[in-house]
Amino acid sequence: MRLYFRNWRKIAFGILGIYFLVSCYTGYLLIRRRLLSKSRYDLQRIRELTAFTDDDTDWNPWGEEFEKEDVGAPKQLPHIPWESETNLKSYKEPVAGRPNVSTSTEFVVEIWGKAAIGLYLWEHIFDGVLERRLQGIWSYGEKTIGNIIFRFRTGPGVIPSKAPKHAQNVVLVLNGREPSKIALAKQWLDHLSSLPRLENAAVVLLGNEQCDNDWLKPYMERNNGLVKLVFLTYDSSEIDNKYLYQWPLGVATYREFPKVKGNNVPVMNSRKYICNFLGTIYKNSTRETLLQTLTSSSIGSSCFIRARHTWLPNETEDTRDTYLRALAQSDLTLNPVGINTECYRIYEAMSYGSVPVIEDVMTSGHCGESPASNSVPLRLLKEENAPVIYIKDWKELEEILQRETTFSQEYKAKRRKELILWYENFKLKMRDKFIRVIEERFFHIYR
Repeated sequence: MRLYFRNWRKIAFGILGIYFLVSCYTGYLLIRRRLLSKSRYDLQRIRELTAFTDDDTDWNPWGEEFEKEDVGAPKQLPHIPWESETNLKSYKEPVAGRPNVSTSTEFVVEIWGKAAIGLYLWEHIFDGVLERRLQGIWSYGEKTIGNIIFRFRTGPGVIPSKAPKHAQNVVLVLNGREPSKIALAKQWLDHLSSLPRLENAAVVLLGNEQCDNDWLKPYMERNNGLVKLVFLTYDSSEIDNKYLYQWPLGVATYREFPKVKGNNVPVMNSRKYICNFLGTIYKNSTRETLLQTLTSSSIGSSCFIRARHTWLPNETEDTRDTYLRALAQSDLTLNPVGINTECYRIYEAMSYGSVPVIEDVMTSGHCGESPASNSVPLRLLKEENAPVIYIKDWKELEEILQRETTFSQEYKAKRRKELILWYENFKLKMRDKFIRVIEERFFHIYR
């Protein structure tokens, strides 16, 4: 009898062991599937967007700079053969053996994102990954570049009282577009003085569209504040590349614009539309001229147009997909000015290889030439020779559309590829710029 129970116990433990191993393997498969699902979903979405249908009549307000930010087997897509892989990896690690403080010292920089432009910085510029925690109350990411460990935190759960109190180097990503956002930004800036070990502070600011950012000046180190430098959107006349550096507006991450991988865009495929325009037509604006030119031109019928005369804030998954399909299926994307010349759709169009046609005029306000550059508007794009089309008057659009009809499919495919490659390199240059400035101004490292 004793031998019987001993054998039974061995069998029971064996069964439990097998069950444990099977459970572990099942857990591994579930985790692996979750990690792969996002990249597969992104690729599938791009494939779907290349199949445009004409029955998408819902309005889509994407790219509208007037909006307020709230927090069968598929065909194989051609791979874009980047001519020089090194062009996409321009940030150089310190050379081994070279006397440099950076080779022996490791730094940690905390980036606290309280504006959606922080997601553009982390996911699009830094190519970083975010891990959602506490069911999305906050998200965390970490990336080491050179000898700097960047730690990014964002989400509604990131509040001053919960931020790491012993941070030494902090970059705040803030929204300064309107009074309510400025009030929240000031709370974070005031909180800096409560960090006992703080040594360096900087700001990435979604600035006011008319470049009215004077509220920030008292917080600057040169005015006895704690902020050493600011990366600022729009063509501020105060950009000096010493205390204020210009930063791109980027894509509308607050509307969940996807991170488009350039080598997944089918650049060789013929596109259905010559151009697209989705936007509100404001009375006595240049958009009226744009719409009139499109509707009166025989070629305008080859463009995808969704125009309305009253702005509406509603957004649905269908209207978002309509906008994304318009970008993916158009050779050109038309970008009239709004409150500012720079708008999200410029960068969104480049993501899909659709050449932006940009109204190259200064808008009212305090933006303009600065001590660092007189190439305005769109200082960054012009300094980096962006392969876009500038236009002073939308009456010139007819000639541009006529010229498009003479281009071969091979030429357009090459142009798309060059545009996507330029945009990928532009983002890497912005990353390198950010890192270089942090190295020099925070840690006195000069390369």
